[in-house]
Amino acid sequence: MLSPMKILFAHVLVLILGAQSSSAQGLVSGWMQGKGRSAVALTGFTESYNRYYVDKQQTYNPQLGTITTSGISLYLGAGITDWLDIVANIPYVSASSNAGFWETISGMQDLQVGIKILPLSIDIEESHLNVIVAGIFSTPMLNYPNDAPVTIGHQASGIDGRIAAQLMTPAGVFAMAQMGYSARGKVMLDRGFEVDVPDAIDAVGRIGWGSSSWYVDVWLHHVVPQSGTNIGPGVPFPSNAQGLTKVGATLAYRVINELSLIGGTAGMLTGRNVGHSTRFSFGVAYDLPMWNGVSM
Repeated sequence: MLSPMKILFAHVLVLILGAQSSSAQGLVSGWMQGKGRSAVALTGFTESYNRYYVDKQQTYNPQLGTITTSGISLYLGAGITDWLDIVANIPYVSASSNAGFWETISGMQDLQVGIKILPLSIDIEESHLNVIVAGIFSTPMLNYPNDAPVTIGHQASGIDGRIAAQLMTPAGVFAMAQMGYSARGKVMLDRGFEVDVPDAIDAVGRIGWGSSSWYVDVWLHHVVPQSGTNIGPGVPFPSNAQGLTKVGATLAYRVINELSLIGGTAGMLTGRNVGHSTRFSFGVAYDLPMWNGVSM
């Protein structure tokens, strides 16, 4: 039952390429860790843009120049039972511009912790279907600026609810579809008043192939804000309605039994009140020793 691919990449394919460094969709894959199985992953990324969307229209501002955001994330996933996983992510992010007088912002971004539950796992002829539901809580770890174009996030706590369905074939080919709702709260600006960070609905599609040593996929991520403003004079950035459509690809290779190398890239197709960015990611994942899990 696809055990080589499942054992290899269920542990590492959870954080590789999110649409943003704070995106919860990257924490939810179509696999479960499995009872007593745990993994850690250290991943890094860099992305940059010199054009951005005002509403849905691309523009260039020489006073902003090229904005570059880079970071590293420490991920932990643990299989408590065969149907319950715990996941966590701790990112460090830095953002800078090569024009104007914008200060470089660096620091710990938003802690993410969550659970994944497997309510349905069935065989369909020779293939296998997983249906996974997940809840992710995120909260800022640092009082970073949140109302400037050069920053590392919105500084908003939130809850994400997600559902994913994945079909896996005996040949190692799989297809995954995922949807989620991101609920965000209010944030206090340095200007002395609060604004709402818009909620969003997003969808992810991913197809790929894996063996006992290799993994490759391509994916599409679409985000639709549920409210918010457009970029403009005097409009605080946390209240902007940020939407996007991104496409990307992932490649991973198992170096030894416990250690895997990961790389990927992503690019923007369309956007709304976001930068037209290109992202490159890389990382290493390590399977921790087996433990007994919890009997339920």
